[in-house]
Amino acid sequence: MKILEIITPTNIGGAENYVINLSKKLIEKGHEVRIITGNNEEFKEMLTNNELSYDVINARFKFDFFSILKITKLIKKYNIEIIHTNLSRANFMGAAAGNITGVKSVATAHGINKKRQYNLSKDVICVSKAVYLNLKSQNFPEEKLHVIYNGIDIDKFNPNNYKKKYFENTGGDFRTKDISGEDIINIGMVSRLSGEKGVSIFLDSADLILQETKNVRFFIAGTGKLKDALMEQTLKLNIDNYVYFIGFIDKNLAIFLNELDILVFPSLKEGLPLSLIEAMSMEKAVIVSKAGGMPEVVENGISGFVVDIGDTIAIKDKVLELIKDKKSIFKYGTEARKTVCEKFNLDLMTDNTIKLFKEILEKK
Repeated sequence: MKILEIITPTNIGGAENYVINLSKKLIEKGHEVRIITGNNEEFKEMLTNNELSYDVINARFKFDFFSILKITKLIKKYNIEIIHTNLSRANFMGAAAGNITGVKSVATAHGINKKRQYNLSKDVICVSKAVYLNLKSQNFPEEKLHVIYNGIDIDKFNPNNYKKKYFENTGGDFRTKDISGEDIINIGMVSRLSGEKGVSIFLDSADLILQETKNVRFFIAGTGKLKDALMEQTLKLNIDNYVYFIGFIDKNLAIFLNELDILVFPSLKEGLPLSLIEAMSMEKAVIVSKAGGMPEVVENGISGFVVDIGDTIAIKDKVLELIKDKKSIFKYGTEARKTVCEKFNLDLMTDNTIKLFKEILEKK
């Protein structure tokens, strides 16, 4: 198949990594893939580093006529058979261009969104049952919805491939052991720094944990508009000496995850974050909120912990429970990787996506 992937990112997050991972695997399985993206420098660099071919559009809004026209020309130029869109602006423009050219378009719903951004799409991939139920509850045609869980490269995210270096380049007074000789426990988050991701909740939980023990450090990987406000929050809580903002890490993500013992995903709103699956694949103990599809991945008390949204005390209690019994961190991590290998691997996601694309093309 000749497939056109369209995404217009403003930040780098799960959707952007999804497009790159899927595109590489589609090519590996013998399909031709072209990518259309917006003018985001970080994402263009990621595409280049992954040797993926792309074209750039500078869409000013969702129904930018000139961008839609450019997409139609690229569809004809590359003899595209199916269009796959990601994120709201791309969903509108890609589906509009598909309707003009007669090429079928499929959107992937990465989060808990309003149905209107998918109205022009012929079919919608939902990354979790929670995403599916959200659109169904808005009376979106059920026959157009297809659940295909996110998947990741379990060979890349394999802890056996990495050796811990304990954050040599973080700066500041960071130690692997505290003054009493006890091991420091590294607790982290991988997230876009935006309100729905619950980073503020993570920091409030960190404050509660630090009131019980100082044998911990907190690491936040990601970029976003709330960085300054979040850093200010650490100062107000007087925990800034224990919290490190790592920034955008991209190809070093597996190395970063390997350094951590526990990961927290305290989202207020979520589809199914790739970073959760990647952390589990790296055999990390995870604590997630009940947002979106995360409880579909993490079995509470078996492969991690599930807590109520916004419950900082529950997060604190689960972290302290893991710290008290350090062997349990390994136990939960082992079960977490087993879950990912069986249900959330990239090959399975890609095969299911290819199967859906073929079924759509066969429809009259």
